[in-house]
Amino acid sequence: MSLLTIGCSKFEQNDFFDWTPDTPFITLFYYMITLDDNLWKELKGGHQMTFDVSVPLKRLEATKDKKEIENIYRELWNELHHQGNVGLASYMAVPQMVRIAKERNLFNWNVLALCATIEQQRHLGQNPTLPMLYEDYYQNGLTELKKFVVDNIRPIKDEITFRSALSVLAACNGYAKLSKAIIEMSNDVLDEFLEQY
Repeated sequence: MSLLTIGCSKFEQNDFFDWTPDTPFITLFYYMITLDDNLWKELKGGHQMTFDVSVPLKRLEATKDKKEIENIYRELWNELHHQGNVGLASYMAVPQMVRIAKERNLFNWNVLALCATIEQQRHLGQNPTLPMLYEDYYQNGLTELKKFVVDNIRPIKDEITFRSALSVLAACNGYAKLSKAIIEMSNDVLDEFLEQY
């Protein structure tokens, strides 16, 4: 993986924040990661195989068709998480999934649960460590995800979306095990759990 993947041509001063000549390079790097970067072609997903997640993310960014959106999320679930395994492609996809969801107002259980699951497995599984170079990029994605949930949690009507939202809040606050428990706590599992208490 290299730094030559930065999309410099897409960055303009003051597009995202107050840039100055003294701004650390690591901060500039965070703000210049785009779906057009060559970076994505090098990353591995949940199957520990190279998976260019920018391709389905660009489709998600462009489409308004509900069926297509469902198919894209199905592909992202299959490729970014497999039997507890995640990869660097999974981590790097989180901020982009959040950005697209916010821009397109795609507040549904798929993006919430998938992002929460990736963050859970970053801590709970035998998965790759997030490189320090991408720490700010990834953590900002979690911050935006948490804000997205807080801003939209009141109108939630269905149980799975609400459960996914709670799982996100737990994951973003560092409670990976609690986040996983919440996401797994379907009504059947909850009934069985409550019978014991």
